[in-house]
Amino acid sequence: MVGGTHLAVSLVGSLISGYLKMKKAQHYLSQRNFNATSVRNVVTALTLLLFAQGVSSASISGHAADTDGTALTKVSICLALASTPDICESVRWTNKKGGYTFNGLKPGIDYIVAVNGDSTVSNRKFEQHANYAWQPREHTVTINSKNEKRTVEGFVGKFNFSNFQRIVSLRAADFPELSSIDLVGTYVGLKVFIRSGKDDEPPETIFLGRVRDGDKLKIRASVPLACSAIEYEIFSSNLALSGSIGLAQR
Repeated sequence: MVGGTHLAVSLVGSLISGYLKMKKAQHYLSQRNFNATSVRNVVTALTLLLFAQGVSSASISGHAADTDGTALTKVSICLALASTPDICESVRWTNKKGGYTFNGLKPGIDYIVAVNGDSTVSNRKFEQHANYAWQPREHTVTINSKNEKRTVEGFVGKFNFSNFQRIVSLRAADFPELSSIDLVGTYVGLKVFIRSGKDDEPPETIFLGRVRDGDKLKIRASVPLACSAIEYEIFSSNLALSGSIGLAQR
C-alpha cells in the first residue's frame, strides 16, 4: 500500500510540474496527510485540467441584418472546410439579435462561412429568408491558434422578388402545335423549361415526357415571378418544333 501511494505521489508531481515548480508541489503534498484515495482524486482533477488545456476555444462570429440594419433571426449559416465547401460541417441559426457563433474550431484550418449554405431538406423547411439576396454570400476565414476569436463582416440580406415563386398551370391549348399531330399513332415527346437568364447556367426543365392524349395533359409548375416566358420543344421521329408561352398576362 505504501509503494502504491509513493507511485501516485510521483504521478501527481509530474502532472503539477507544468503549472508549479516540483519543489513547491512536493512540499505542499508533504505537509498534508494524503491517503491513496486523495492522491487519486488530485490526479483525476489535474488530468481533466490538462485535457481542458488542449481543447480549442477558437471561434468565428458574425451577424445577419437587412439593408436597414434590422437584425434577421433564423437565418441559416453554414460552416464548411475550404477543402470541401459544399459540405456543411456545422449549421447555426441566427438569434434574435441576428448573431451566430461557431465554437471549438481547430487551428491551422481554412473555413468557409456561408449564408444559406445548407441545401438539405430540413434546412429548406425552416429557412425564413430563402428569397433574400445576400451580400456577401460567404467568407473564408483562417484560424491560426486555438484561442483565436474571429468576427467576420455581417451578411446583409435584401428581399429578392425575382426569387419569389408563383404556380403556373399548362394544358394542351398552351401548346397549339399538338392539335395537328397524331398523338396516338406517333411517339411525341414534350420538353418544357425556363431559362435562368445567365449564360453559365443551363435551362431548368419543368416537364419532359411523352404526350399520348392532349385532353389529359396538365402541367403544374412553380416559376420565379421574374420569369417572363416558358419555352417548350415538341419532337418525334419526323418533326422538331419549338415555341414559348408568355407569362406577362397570366
